[in-house]
Order: sequence, then structure tokens, then C-alpha cells
Amino acid sequence: MIDIHKLKAFVAVVEESNISRAAVRLHMQQPPLTRIIKHLEDELGTLLLKRLPRGVEATEAGQALYQEALTILAHADAIPRRVQNIARGLEGQINIGFTNSVGLHSFLPRLLRNFREAFPAVSINLNEDGSNSLIDSVINEKNDIVFLRKPAPIGLGLIRLHVLDEPLIVALPNNHALADAEGELHLLDLEGYDFVLYRRLAGQDLFDSILASCYQAGFSPKIVQEAPRLTSSLNLIAAGIGLSIVPEAIRDFWNKQIVYKTLRADPPCVAPIYAVYKNGADHARLKYLLECLKQPEFIS
Repeated sequence: MIDIHKLKAFVAVVEESNISRAAVRLHMQQPPLTRIIKHLEDELGTLLLKRLPRGVEATEAGQALYQEALTILAHADAIPRRVQNIARGLEGQINIGFTNSVGLHSFLPRLLRNFREAFPAVSINLNEDGSNSLIDSVINEKNDIVFLRKPAPIGLGLIRLHVLDEPLIVALPNNHALADAEGELHLLDLEGYDFVLYRRLAGQDLFDSILASCYQAGFSPKIVQEAPRLTSSLNLIAAGIGLSIVPEAIRDFWNKQIVYKTLRADPPCVAPIYAVYKNGADHARLKYLLECLKQPEFIS
């Protein structure tokens, strides 16, 4: 291993083309500097400098070492700043998880865009998964923060922040009997019709919320097919397989084949979104996200 101080001394000699001037630049005496260059040549087993009548000049090997030394020294100079930036949360990576239905809401790209502007040197790693897996990922510190349709369980060292309540709406094939109905639909209007729902294993929270609302209204939905993802259910609705109750954020998807209707229910049908993170996590990147989530313009 070459001592970094020797590399600095060598660079100074090459750039000054004179050992005496290099010694002045390095705030040292000429004899110790001469010994450093000699030790460096001995370590590498080659001549690095040609002695000239009025100074020195790097040999071909010396020029190669000079270029490598510049790179190494620049990197070494940057290390303290990078370590400090990472400690302050200005560099590094943030890991963000979300369920499929949350990923369709406009607040998430708006939040990420603002974060990118505030932390341009931080890479954003996004992970889509089911709620239980995402909760585990926060506990195991694989994700810094996750966005779910349910609050975190109590007693796991997690903190939850209620982000918003998203209204649920009705999605109908454009040739459905209710597609031409005037105004909003009441939940009980959907009784007896075929339902397409987002599969419970993939979207347990949304699935259970829809079923609970239907039961409270006095009927059990007739589920004819389940889809692996919320977006997949839209394909089935557009194909005329059945209707569904979906988050309002997807109103603009497949809008030529699907008719969306406002849903009336008491209490209102909503799909909440929660941010979940580990208690004690306080780096600047996470703090910034949490502050943004408390501002209305990010969650509207």
C-alpha cells in the first residue's frame, strides 16, 4: 500500500518540476522530501523522476503514477464530505414501500418529485408488496417508510401517520345496467350484481373494507372473479365481467370502457392511507418526507 502522504509529495514535485519549490509548497525541508521520493521509487522498483540541470521531470512511469495519484487524492479528499453528507441524510438511499392500490394515488409521485428536488444526491428505491410483507420490511429495516391501507399493529415498535382518506367509487362496464343511472349510486343499488374484486391475499385491507361496507349496508356482494392486482381488475370490468368498488385515484384509467360513479353510503366508503415507519428513525431524509405528508398540498 502506498502512503497517501507520499502521493501528495510526489504530485507536488511533478507539478512544481522542482524539489525545492515543492518542499516550500508542502511546508517542509528539501532533504526529507528527497527521501520520500526515493522511498517511493524503491517501493515501486522504478525511476519516477528524471533529474534535470534545473529541476526534475516525471518519467513515463512517473506520469502514470501522477495521473493515478490525482484520482486517488481527489477521492480521498471527497471521503469526509461524503461520509458527513450521508450522516446528515444528504446522500445515500431511501427505501420506500407501498401497496399496489396506494401506488396509484397521485400523492406518491408528487411526494417523490419534491423529495428528489430536495435531496438530488439520494437514490430512491421503491418496493411494491402486500401490507404484511411491507410491515415486516420496516421492522427488519429493509424499508425506511411504507404506505398502506391499514395502520401498523400495536407493539411492534412502529409509528403510523394517517395520510389521507380516499373516497371509494363504483367502476362499471360501459354497457352495465347502472352505467346510465343519473347521479351517484347508493351502496345498496349494487346488491345482486356481479362483483370483480382485488384479490384478498394481495389487497387484504381494501378487500375487507369493501366487504365490511357491503355487509353494513345489508347485503353480501356476489363476487364472480378476483384479480391479482387492482389494475388487473379494471381489465375484467372493462370486459364486462362485473362491477367493482375502487379507490377514486383510478378514475382516469380505462375511462372509455369503464364508467365511474360516485358512491353514496352511510358511513362514507373510504380507503385510508397510512405511512408506517420505525420508532426512532430520525434521519433527515425520513424527516423531510414526514414533514411533506403533513402539508395539505401533498395529499390533496
